[in-house]
Amino acid sequence: MTQMSSHNLEKLADQFRSDRSRWFLWFPVLIGFGIALYFALPIEPGPVWLAAPLVPTLGLLRLKGRAESGYVLIPGVLLLVAIGFSAAILRTQIVDAPILQKKAVTELRASVLEKSTGYDAARFLLGDITVTGQDDFPKLHHIRLSSRTNFDDVRPGQIIRVKAVLLPPPEPAYPGGYDFQRHSYYQSIGAVGYSISAFEILGEDSDFFSRVRQLSAGIRARIAEFVMANVPPENAGFIIAIMTGDKSAIPEEQLDNMRFSGLAHLLAISGMHMGMIGGLIFFAVRLLLALIPYVALYYPIKKIAAVVALLGLAGYLFVSGMSVSAVRAFIMISALFVAICFDRTALSLRMVAMAAVIILTLYPESLVTASFQMSFAAVFALISLYEQFGPWLGGFARSGGIIRRSLAYLIGITLTSLVAGLATAPFALYHFGQVAAYSLIANFLAVPLMGLWVMPGVILSFICYPFGLSFPLVVVGSGIDMILRVAAETASWPEAVQFLGSFSVLQLIAITVLGLWYVIWRQPVRWLAVPMLGILFLSFLFNRSPDILISESGNLYAVKSEEGEIYLSTRRADRFEAERWRLVMGEEIAKEPLPGLSCDPYGCVYRRGPDIIAFPATMAGVEADCKRADIIISPVPAPEECPAARLVIGKFDLWREGTHSLYFDAAGQIHVETSNGLRGNRPWVPLRYRERPERAAD
Repeated sequence: MTQMSSHNLEKLADQFRSDRSRWFLWFPVLIGFGIALYFALPIEPGPVWLAAPLVPTLGLLRLKGRAESGYVLIPGVLLLVAIGFSAAILRTQIVDAPILQKKAVTELRASVLEKSTGYDAARFLLGDITVTGQDDFPKLHHIRLSSRTNFDDVRPGQIIRVKAVLLPPPEPAYPGGYDFQRHSYYQSIGAVGYSISAFEILGEDSDFFSRVRQLSAGIRARIAEFVMANVPPENAGFIIAIMTGDKSAIPEEQLDNMRFSGLAHLLAISGMHMGMIGGLIFFAVRLLLALIPYVALYYPIKKIAAVVALLGLAGYLFVSGMSVSAVRAFIMISALFVAICFDRTALSLRMVAMAAVIILTLYPESLVTASFQMSFAAVFALISLYEQFGPWLGGFARSGGIIRRSLAYLIGITLTSLVAGLATAPFALYHFGQVAAYSLIANFLAVPLMGLWVMPGVILSFICYPFGLSFPLVVVGSGIDMILRVAAETASWPEAVQFLGSFSVLQLIAITVLGLWYVIWRQPVRWLAVPMLGILFLSFLFNRSPDILISESGNLYAVKSEEGEIYLSTRRADRFEAERWRLVMGEEIAKEPLPGLSCDPYGCVYRRGPDIIAFPATMAGVEADCKRADIIISPVPAPEECPAARLVIGKFDLWREGTHSLYFDAAGQIHVETSNGLRGNRPWVPLRYRERPERAAD
């Protein structure tokens, strides 16, 4: 028995050794594991952990010359994990900046770094901030400010004075939800808010580095104004989004249609847009050079075209504002053209892995974003698909006439949409709690329009913009009109959006690892992922959404009945949280009050099994509920102990801990999760949670 087991292990090891050329593809996975470990910690690791890679490095040096030994893999794996962990710590220290802890109304003086323009309002990113008359005000690095007053007069590079209401960046909408404060932290944004006075323009910013950044922002702002002046509002927002990355001018109805049809990815400057722009420039330049016989014979026109495409992409990146997602897409596509310049295989998983290593090392926070996860999932899956079926499809297309080529194109589009949709579905479901049922059809119709009509027009629009020529925008707009019609039509079909709810991060990690296991390995060992995936899917049967959710303000709560119906306490307060709750709870909202729920001017009471759950709205309601309720959830101050209650959640608990979720088990026990409790003592979490006396004692 032992010999048989040993023999099987040796056969398994042989398969891994046979796939040695694929080992590098696990590098970004292991670096990502180190980053995920950092973000999963409940406390912030100290600077000493920056030296974490030294220990496995010493282990590798000690095993030098014994590379054939399997033991060398252990320090190698630990080194990659340590690199990811340390990169996340270093990045956190680099972007560290003060965060506003409570609402403030103040007058401030600042430089305008960026401007996102809409028809009725604009949003600004401000830097070099000075607050008037408040010496104890935190020295914020950046502020995100919205305005509806004289925003047309303001442009990047100016120094302004304005009165504004400032707020801390918003907390997660529910425990375990998307962390907006963490996102703002890694952009060094310490506050968000809105203006309550007109902007006063004081002058121009003269700092060199600020001027470089503001040059990019100024070009974006002028392009947005040019588009809005020459294109109907119906498609101007879409054009601005794909030219500059600014989605502020897109009507809400269009955004909903794009989301519900599965076409929202067309609005963000992503790998697909960079690939289309780079590919079109590459093939156009190569074609033009090929038409000149002398150049075609004596110069490497393929490499020249790749260099020109790289320069074009760099310009597109500069105009788009060099956001993390745009930089990530640029690195991915640039790797392709660099490979062409060095006569290497352009489209390969190795190049994608290299791009992922660079991105994760420079921007570790990208790992936890939906855009990073979905873009790399799609690229990995598509390249793996075409590694296996690409030669056959290419041979099929070349072996016939126009009919076969057209059929091969349609097959390619269908396979691309299907595989990309399947690869990104788990991440879309985890982050957004919904699935676009007709995404395959919508992408099948819209993506060719985007690649063959819209993006060539965008390139022509960039070329003509310095000369004030707007006719290419008309071409782009006509293509966008058709895409918007596809989005509106498919979004209107029955059951176009399935609200399925989210699932745990551990399940997402397991899906990712099993998917990578199947994609990366080429030996039969890859098939181990299939039964493991089946077992994992069975675990989804035990997932459940919260039974009660309470917002940080306490003004909104959601109750799920034992039959699964969801009741919202109000449709006016905390509307953003209400929309996010609908995604995570995965249910339609009941239009009528739940059976067992009764309300009066003092609050509401809900009977759930043997429990009386009270939601008092006044101090008198709290006093009455303390004598009869088993659970009290109050937006007004409540005593820590009530004679009848076994759980009291009051105003200060909500203020300190953030949004609460309650789960009831079959035995009647209550499990409570809070937004800040799950996040722990991290730099982006409000000080009111991190500086509690009991936490300091720990």
